[in-house]
Amino acid sequence: MRFNNSLLLLASFGTAIAFRRSCRPDNTNAVTGAGFYTMAEGDTWLNIAADFCTTLPELQRMNPSNPSKPGDIFRLACKSRKRDCARVPGYEAGYYTIAEGDELSLIAQDFCTDANVLVGGNIGVDLTKPLVPGTTIYVPCNWN
Repeated sequence: MRFNNSLLLLASFGTAIAFRRSCRPDNTNAVTGAGFYTMAEGDTWLNIAADFCTTLPELQRMNPSNPSKPGDIFRLACKSRKRDCARVPGYEAGYYTIAEGDELSLIAQDFCTDANVLVGGNIGVDLTKPLVPGTTIYVPCNWN
């Protein structure tokens, strides 16, 4: 997967900032990283799983009560993410603009992937070179 100039061109005609779901940490449990998400209108199990970097089977395992309507509560792995993507409509990807202090591994974590995938999808991005703030990179963002 290499950076797609057509994707960048499409992005200028119509992008949407992807909506990141947030979770509430479960501070009552000894298991760290667990939390809750309240289902909203338009949510699907697949989108929720994608946004929280998990799989549908894992989400189903954690939620045997089968939440299915707005207001229902999901149990899931909960971690904060500060980065978001500008998604190109019709694609399960978009772009992210590198900010001062960004590290490829941290960017990858926020987009549920790894640094090698980002390197493979972006010409000029290298694990051995510092990131240049203002550079736009192609990232996965399939959660809505």
